Amino acid sequence: MEFEKMINDTHDMSQRLQAVIGPWDGNLLVTHLAGVVGRLADDVMTIEGKLAMPVENVHLARNIADALIQLIRLSNMYRIDLEQAWTELLEFGRSSLSNEAFVTMMRDTIRQNQERRQQD
Repeated sequence: MEFEKMINDTHDMSQRLQAVIGPWDGNLLVTHLAGVVGRLADDVMTIEGKLAMPVENVHLARNIADALIQLIRLSNMYRIDLEQAWTELLEFGRSSLSNEAFVTMMRDTIRQNQERRQQD
C-alpha cells in the first residue's frame, strides 16, 4: 500500500470516528498510542517467552498497525508531512551510517554499555 493512501485512509477513518465519538485532542491521541505500544510490548514479550500470557491473545500485526494509525493521526493533527519526515529520517540514517567515525563511536559506546552491565 502506498504511504499517501495509508495517510488518506487514516484521515477518512478518523473523520468518521470523530462523527461518532467526538474529537480527540493531541493528549488523548498520545495516551491511546501509549496504551497501544504497551499492548505491542506485551505481544513481543509473550512471543519471546518473557510474559506468561496465552499466545492466542497476541495480536502483533494488529497492534503494530494500530500504533501506525495513531502516529498518522497525530501527524495529521499537527499538519506534519509524514512522508517528507520519513524521507528525511532515512536520509539522515544513511548519512550517519556511512560516516565511519560515527559508526565507530556507536560501536564503542554500545560495547562500553554492555561491559558496564556485565560488571553490575
